[in-house]
Amino acid sequence: ATKPTDVVWFDDALPAGAIGFAENDRWNWVSTNPTPFSGDRAHQAEHAPGRHHHFFAFAMTPLVVNSGDTLFAYVHLDPASPPKQIMLTWLAGTWEHRAYWGENIITEGADNTAARRAMGPLPPPGRWVRLEVPASAVGLENQPVNGMGFTLFDGRVTWDRVGKSGP
Repeated sequence: ATKPTDVVWFDDALPAGAIGFAENDRWNWVSTNPTPFSGDRAHQAEHAPGRHHHFFAFAMTPLVVNSGDTLFAYVHLDPASPPKQIMLTWLAGTWEHRAYWGENIITEGADNTAARRAMGPLPPPGRWVRLEVPASAVGLENQPVNGMGFTLFDGRVTWDRVGKSGP
């Protein structure tokens, strides 16, 4: 569920000025299968084996993360092909701000640091789940974020509404 202190950074389209990139994946905006959590569209990873991701950089208006904020993104794991791991990455000067759920297979960043923080098991497949990450856990308090990555290992997921929530 959304919270009264939510600040949505993007939903239905990338932030203004952002340039999308992908590796073994693509920016695939969908309006069905699943129905987006919010708005008219969500972005869906390709169904692919191994590590694959799509990401963006150069957002003109950064997401300004304050002390005590929690970062969020909505995710829907494909029940017919769930991933083994999902990871969110934020760009604030460097890409060394990552949180993951599920197995520890994607080895970017040093584990148990802001560069690769375990957040628990994978959410249940087949429904929208809000992923939350304390900004302090990934070194983003008082940082402007101007890019973000959506990574998974195996399977397929769909991502939606992204932003931050205040304390």
